Amino acid sequence: MMKLKLPLIACLLIVLSACGTIKKDEHGSAVDTRINNIVWDVVSFNGKTLNVRNYGNGLPSITFEMQDNKINGSDGCNTFMGVATYKGNNITAGPIATTQMACPGNTISADFYEALASKHLTWALTGDGTLRLLVNDAEVMALKERQ
Repeated sequence: MMKLKLPLIACLLIVLSACGTIKKDEHGSAVDTRINNIVWDVVSFNGKTLNVRNYGNGLPSITFEMQDNKINGSDGCNTFMGVATYKGNNITAGPIATTQMACPGNTISADFYEALASKHLTWALTGDGTLRLLVNDAEVMALKERQ
């Protein structure tokens, strides 16, 4: 009897811990608490490490507001906000509005918004806490939680 209880308890603990990462909002949409409402700094874009000194307003960043179907952040110069739908690990951004400041130096604006607008944008969270955004299964951004 004891041999049966231990595996059963272990399975129950695994199931219960996994349930805590995905919640339903008032509309029934899935909200993954591991990435939701967290400011994520883009640390790599198209395979190139970003240097904060090249961005007058800090590293580009993204916040996913799954419960409200919103997305917002910064491209390192201009801020943006928009709508997005989230299903599993798929992100579908709708119209995005941005500020129009002129910023000298290195920004990733056009490619950044093109990646966010992709109909094939997915995410994956790695064991070291890196959030990876992928287009057609190819990584376009690596993000780390802002400290």
